[in-house]
Amino acid sequence: MRSKLAAALLGMGVLALIAFLAMCNWQIYQNRAKINAEIEKKREQLQVLQEQRETLKAGLRAASGESFQEEKMREQGYKKPGEEVIAILRDRPIDATNQTGEISPNGFWANFWQKIKNIK
Repeated sequence: MRSKLAAALLGMGVLALIAFLAMCNWQIYQNRAKINAEIEKKREQLQVLQEQRETLKAGLRAASGESFQEEKMREQGYKKPGEEVIAILRDRPIDATNQTGEISPNGFWANFWQKIKNIK
């Protein structure tokens, strides 16, 4: 009887150990899956950042070029020695009631209201 009790206790101990190891293994599997998902997300972020870096490098190479600098200087109104600057000015808008080309002191709504008041 004593040997049956010892065998039963030993069997229960082995089953408890197996159950404990199975639970630990399951938790490790879940943690590994979570970490692998995070690694994949970080790789995608790294890929996006590398593409942005390449775009910025290309922009930096273009901005450091002489033609880009010359273009920006010309936009600010600078010119090379010996060049002439030509400015194209647009005509002033002509008011429908004022065909002389002068800008009317009144706006559209003021003129409109004036016309309504003059109707008799």
